[in-house]
Amino acid sequence: MTIPGAVPIAHRAVLLRVAPWGGGEIHGGQLRSAQISGLVCRALPDAEHLVAQHPRTLPRRALAGLAIKGAVEALVTRRKLTEGLFTAWVDSLVDKLALGRGDLIIYDADPRYGEAVVEVAARRGLRVVALPHNIEALLPKTFPIVIDAVRAGRALTAEMRWLARVEAVWTIGVFDQELLQLFGIAARRLPYVPPADRLADLLAVRARRTALPGAPLLILGTAHNVPTRAGMAEQLMILHNLADGTARPDVIVAGYGTEALADRDWPGVRLLGSRTWPEVLDLLANAAALWVHQAPMTGALTRIPEALMAGVPVLANRWAARGHDAMPGLHVYDHNADILRLLQTLPAISPMPDAVNAEDEFVAALRAAAGRISE
Repeated sequence: MTIPGAVPIAHRAVLLRVAPWGGGEIHGGQLRSAQISGLVCRALPDAEHLVAQHPRTLPRRALAGLAIKGAVEALVTRRKLTEGLFTAWVDSLVDKLALGRGDLIIYDADPRYGEAVVEVAARRGLRVVALPHNIEALLPKTFPIVIDAVRAGRALTAEMRWLARVEAVWTIGVFDQELLQLFGIAARRLPYVPPADRLADLLAVRARRTALPGAPLLILGTAHNVPTRAGMAEQLMILHNLADGTARPDVIVAGYGTEALADRDWPGVRLLGSRTWPEVLDLLANAAALWVHQAPMTGALTRIPEALMAGVPVLANRWAARGHDAMPGLHVYDHNADILRLLQTLPAISPMPDAVNAEDEFVAALRAAAGRISE
């Protein structure tokens, strides 16, 4: 509760992210982290940004010392050894930041370390704002997809337990927000908006789109992501099974890991594999639409709002669209038989989506949490 006339107490803030991304691939996780980092800079220019490397990258002697501390932590708290190790590691990271009671950790949330982050924060009197990219417990990890319901249920319980302990949670997706609310967690939503340089590229595509009658459908995504790969495999089978071969649209498939789909010949499909960002922009400029078909998933696909910003209509199955609010230009189907019908109604250029208000709300809330201004 804010006392009228009281001056908010300013607190230090740090954006904490464990570096899970490797290689040169630019995918949705990296783009979301870039958005979060930019908004933290805008809200709290003096905030420290810490990108922590995974503990396995530590020198051997430091790793051995951490293992001892982790074993002691696990013994004292009667937790699993891995949980003790992660807690000891996060504690060593936070210790170097010299944060005081009431200071703020903005956690670009890797769920593997969420429990450790909130435990260390509680011991030190710190507050946590978490931004999970998805509900990790509900994401399949192997292809073909096999779900162990009991194991997934346990993992979900553990994930909800630590998210319930933070001061605020901001999700990327609608489904994630609603699921957290069902667990009594007052989650808010921060939809994805591309970083400024990437948005400028997309707007340039919008200005030069030349999609003509008969232009191909574009399937785009990172097939290393299991729900994406499963969805792409379903898409190719949908095309193969279309009863009227003359109505089958031409399709281009591109993205990291899509080479794995070239296990058979798919008539009317060009498998391009990995492509550079300028090449992706050219594909968007000349596609009739982006076709997105996902297996059940959490989070929200960054390529959907990006395509709409580039003026490209999006055709999506229900799971692909579930992370987003209804948006002009996003055409959703529940039955595969509806795909050809929807293709006949797609506009040449989709309306421009708008998520600026949501970003402004996040910035204001973050400043309030850090005592800069009242929300």
